[in-house]
Amino acid sequence: MIIGMSFTRTVALSLAGVVTTLAAFVTPATAAEPPPEFDFSDCPELPSGADPAQWRCEVLVSTATLSFGALDDVHVRPMRLTFAERWTGGPYEQEFGALRSEPTPLPGLPATTVSFRYGGYSDFQSDDERKGEIDLVAALDGPLLPRDCAIGTQADPIHSVLKQTGPTEVVSNEPLVLRFATIDDQLAMPAVSGCGPWRRMLDHRLGLPSASGDNVLEQETYVAIRHYG
Repeated sequence: MIIGMSFTRTVALSLAGVVTTLAAFVTPATAAEPPPEFDFSDCPELPSGADPAQWRCEVLVSTATLSFGALDDVHVRPMRLTFAERWTGGPYEQEFGALRSEPTPLPGLPATTVSFRYGGYSDFQSDDERKGEIDLVAALDGPLLPRDCAIGTQADPIHSVLKQTGPTEVVSNEPLVLRFATIDDQLAMPAVSGCGPWRRMLDHRLGLPSASGDNVLEQETYVAIRHYG
């Protein structure tokens, strides 16, 4: 099952908006691997009175490799982030649509998966230091685990600050599809919560909590853009 969460946020500048603005300066893609299919069904409704000609929807599809605590090189299955941005005709605005994450099996924990959910904060205003940042909760699912079992909580989430590695590539111009890679080698992984009698066992098996500097999240992201009007 794919997990989703919707919310609204206005920021000064979006991650994908910056990428799009720089499209004229980036390199063409050279890899033969085709881009993923993009689902625009989570594109949010625009604010009341918004001019559709000033807005576009952006869908980011990412795969990742995550090393944390006692686990190395966990291949995270696709995550999809969807939002709308006002990119012309006035102050920049953003309406967030959804974050969806496919369940990823956890090594050493049979029949147990992890899925990422929105943790209550994001800011994709890019600068010289980082590409963007987001809070996440890693939901754990298994035959004996309570429904709310997770790594992190809304109050103590996984805070990820993304830094781009390498160039942005133009995969397609019609529709516009871009690709880039990011890394976060400073994220901290909190202890599990809501896991009932399995809490200590899970923390021990996963090596949690794990301090900043001991964990690495590497992502490859494709972003597709569709105009509202």
